[in-house]
Amino acid sequence: MLFPSKGHRRAMSYLLYGLEQGEGFVMITGAVGTGKTLLIQKLFEEIAHRNIAMAGIASANLDGEDILPAVASAFALPYDGRGKEALLQDLKQHLTNLRERHSHALLVVDEAQTLTAAALEMLRILSNYEIDGRALLQVFLVGQAELQRTIVDHRMEQLRQRIIASHRLEPMGAEECREYILHRLRAVGWDNDPELAPGIFAGVFVAGRGIPRKVNLIMDRLFLHGYLEERHSLDQAALTVVLNEIRDEMPDVPQTLEAPLTLERGEPALATVPSRREAELTELDLKQRNNVLLQLMHENIQLRGLLKARPSPAPVADDAVATKTRHGRSRRKRK
Repeated sequence: MLFPSKGHRRAMSYLLYGLEQGEGFVMITGAVGTGKTLLIQKLFEEIAHRNIAMAGIASANLDGEDILPAVASAFALPYDGRGKEALLQDLKQHLTNLRERHSHALLVVDEAQTLTAAALEMLRILSNYEIDGRALLQVFLVGQAELQRTIVDHRMEQLRQRIIASHRLEPMGAEECREYILHRLRAVGWDNDPELAPGIFAGVFVAGRGIPRKVNLIMDRLFLHGYLEERHSLDQAALTVVLNEIRDEMPDVPQTLEAPLTLERGEPALATVPSRREAELTELDLKQRNNVLLQLMHENIQLRGLLKARPSPAPVADDAVATKTRHGRSRRKRK
């Protein structure tokens, strides 16, 4: 089911590059539903055969006191009743033992945007442990754009200097979204029944904004609609029905609940900070903008449906040529 989109291939390259460096932090960010967790699962598959001690935690608002027990648990170390200093020593000894066995230690933190600044600082301290100039632990941070905001707002310059690679996953483009849909359909044995009208792909792309999870939801609902209505072809009208149902279920909720990334004036930007144009757009009211986009999309689909239903008029160009020809003949007769 994994579709190797351009963004995911690039993000995987950053992860593998960072892994070869064997130290510091690698940071992957992206909006909700862009496939960050799936990317990490694919990374684990890619490096499963290598001598790497991998540990992963799914952050859930961990602070400076909670992060060490979570890391110890991820590495299968006891943590109950252990204080901060004891846990630090336990982890350092464990990482040292791994290095002596020529094993690389990797910690992957998913949903890292929920970490507090204190938790991030504790991870930085762990990454400082080294032997003979080589780090004992490498950390991959995977999360939404708020992760960048935490680092910038708290002026975590030491952590920023330890980030050796950073990439932001973007939504898919229109053509890539079409290939993504076809890839997943073929993966489950779709044989063109029900048949998809050509305009379906463009409509799903606009409605899902190129975000894989949203595209999956819309396509699931579209095929469910076709099944319930016993239809062997799905067109714009069917897509409109599905989109209206989804919108009516949560009418007051914007298309994305993720807060836009904003930086304080004068703050240095990370490599993945949006462009000036994107920053200007984030200043607009998020809910208002999404409502406008949704309404435009809805009207566009309705208009296409009306145009498709109307009989095709005689070509204007042919009428114009015929009229011009008749006028020319009349002028020649008068002469």
